[in-house]
Amino acid sequence: MSEALRIAETFPGYSREDWVAMVEKALKGQPISRLTTKTVDGTEITPIFERAAGKAPLAMRAKDTPWAVCQRMDHPDAAKANELVLNDLLNGVNMISIPFAGSATARGYGLAADKDVLAKALNEVVMDLIAFRLETGAAGDAAAKAFADVVADKGADAASVKVSFGLDPIGCFASTGALPSDWAATLVSTIKDLKAKGFKGPFITADARPYHDAGASDAQELGAVAATIVAYWRVLEEAGFEASEALGMIDVVLSVEANQFASLAKMRAMRHLWALIVEAAGVDFLPLSIHAETSWAMMTRLDPYVNILRETTACFAAGVGGADSVCIVPHTMALGLPTWHDRRISRNLQTMLIEESNLYRVTDPAAGSGYVESMTDETGAIAWALFQEAEKAGGAVEALKKGLFVDAIARSNDARNKLIATRRAALTGASAFPNIEEKDVEVVDVAPIALALPAAGETCTPLKVVRLSEPYEALRDAAKVAGNPPVFFANMGRIADFTARATWTKNFFEAGGIKALSDKGYTDPAEAVADLKASGAAIAAIVGPDGLYEENGAAFAKALKEAGAKMVYIAGRPKDLMEALSAAGVDSFAFESCDVLAELNKIHDVLGIAPVAKAEA
Repeated sequence: MSEALRIAETFPGYSREDWVAMVEKALKGQPISRLTTKTVDGTEITPIFERAAGKAPLAMRAKDTPWAVCQRMDHPDAAKANELVLNDLLNGVNMISIPFAGSATARGYGLAADKDVLAKALNEVVMDLIAFRLETGAAGDAAAKAFADVVADKGADAASVKVSFGLDPIGCFASTGALPSDWAATLVSTIKDLKAKGFKGPFITADARPYHDAGASDAQELGAVAATIVAYWRVLEEAGFEASEALGMIDVVLSVEANQFASLAKMRAMRHLWALIVEAAGVDFLPLSIHAETSWAMMTRLDPYVNILRETTACFAAGVGGADSVCIVPHTMALGLPTWHDRRISRNLQTMLIEESNLYRVTDPAAGSGYVESMTDETGAIAWALFQEAEKAGGAVEALKKGLFVDAIARSNDARNKLIATRRAALTGASAFPNIEEKDVEVVDVAPIALALPAAGETCTPLKVVRLSEPYEALRDAAKVAGNPPVFFANMGRIADFTARATWTKNFFEAGGIKALSDKGYTDPAEAVADLKASGAAIAAIVGPDGLYEENGAAFAKALKEAGAKMVYIAGRPKDLMEALSAAGVDSFAFESCDVLAELNKIHDVLGIAPVAKAEA
C-alpha cells in the first residue's frame, strides 16, 4: 500500500459507544433516538450506522461503461421534434425516448403513433448508432409497429437497432383504469411479430412511474414492479417462451428523486429483487437493464430553476446506483413543453456528471456503506412483502382491480402529506424560501394532449398523478390573482431581536402568496397600529423573542386587533404565554412544524381569496 494511503491509520479509533456519548453530549443529555427519523414506509433512519460487513458490489453496468444519456422526443410537431432531437444528438445524447401522444409519461405531449409522423421525426437519425426507448401507453402495438416500419423503410438492420419497445399494458392499466380483455394475446402477438422482423428487444417494460407519480413509497414502487415482472413472465411462459427468454425480454424504469440515498438504495434494491425472481425462475443469472428518469412528482412550477438542483442530485443517485440509461426531465416541464435551452441544460447535466465527475468509473460505490446497505435491505424487504401480497391477490392485474396498490399508496400519501403540510419535508421554492416576485418562465406554446384510454375489458381505480408542490402552487396561484395581499409585521424590539424569526415567518406567509411587510421594529403598539393602517394589510403578525412577548405581546395583540386586523398571528410558540396572548386577540401561532397548509388556507378564507382553476393538463 502506498504510504499516502495510510493516513487513516494515524487517527485514533472510536467505538460506537464513543460516538453515541459524543452525540448525546451535544444533545445536552437527551437520547440519540431523538435524531431518529422514519420514512413513509415506517423504516427508521438512525443517526449512526456502522460499516456493513460482508457486502460485495452488485452487478450493474459493464465496467467503465457510462450510462446512456437519454433525451425525450415529445414535441407533437414531427418537424420540430426532429429539429430538437438532431441538436441533442449532435451535443452528447445517445438515446432517444419517444413518449407517444396520450401516454401517461408523455405529460400531455408526444408524437402520434403513426409511421409517417415517426418517419418525419426521425429524419436523418442513423438508427443503429444510438439507442431508443418507446413509451407507448394505450398506443401499444400500433406504436411498436410504426417504429418497426420506420426502421424497415430506412433500410436499417432490425437486429442492430437498440430499442426498448416499452410495451406495458399493466402499467397503462394502472394509469388509466382500463385494460383490454385480449391484452395478453395482443402483447404476445406483437412480440412475436417484432422478433420475426429481427428485433432483439427488450420488448416489455415494467414501469414504476405510474406508482411513483401517484405517491408510492420507494418500496411500494418496487413491489409493484416485481409483481408486474412476474405477471409478464407468466404470460410469456404460457405462450411457449422459456423462462430465461421471457425474463430477458423485460426491462425496468424507475423514478429517481432529490433524496439521494433513498433513490440510490431503491436502484440497488431493485437488483436484489430481480436476483430473487431469476432464482425463483430456476435460470442462470440474467442482467437487468434499468432506465432511470428524474421524478415527475418532485417537479415544481414555482421557482422551476430549483428543479435543476433536484435533478442533478437525482441523476447522481441514478448514475452511482448503476442505471443503464438516464433521462432528466427538463426543469420547466411542469409549466409546459421545454424550450431548446431547457433541453440543453438537461443533457449537459448528465454530460458533466459523466465526463467531468467520472461517476461511471466506480462500480457500486455505496457497497459496504452501513446506511445505504441498511436502506437497500429494508426497502427490498418491504417491497418483497407487498409483492407477496399482490401474488396472494392473484397477481399484478388482480391487485390493481382489488385496489391493493391504491390502498397502500394512500397510506404513504397520508404520511407524506403531513410532512409537506408541516414543512418537515420542505420544498424549496414552494413551501420553503418562496419567491413571490419570480418572473414568468418561457415554455413552448403547444396545446396539451389528453390521456388516451384503451378499450376497457377490465377496470380498476386509476392511479392519480400528483406533484408534491401542488397544494402550495394552488395557494400561490390564487394569491397572485388577488394581487398578493400583504401581511403587516409588527416586529418587536431591535433588528437583532426579530430578524431571525422574521425571516422564518416571512417564508411562512409567502409560501401561500401573502406578501410580508417586515422591515421595521417597534417598541410602541401605537406606532405599529399607525403603520398597519397605512399598509392596507388586513392581517398582522407580531414577531420577536419570547421575552418581549411576555413583556408587551398582549398589548401589541390588543392594539392591532382593535385597529381592525382580521387576524393576528404570533411568530413562535411561547407555551406559557399562549393562553394570555390568545385572550388579548391573537388568533393563531406560526411555529416550526405547525400545519402550514392549514394556516395558509385559513388566511385565504379570511381574506376572501378564491381558488383558481388548475393550470395543468
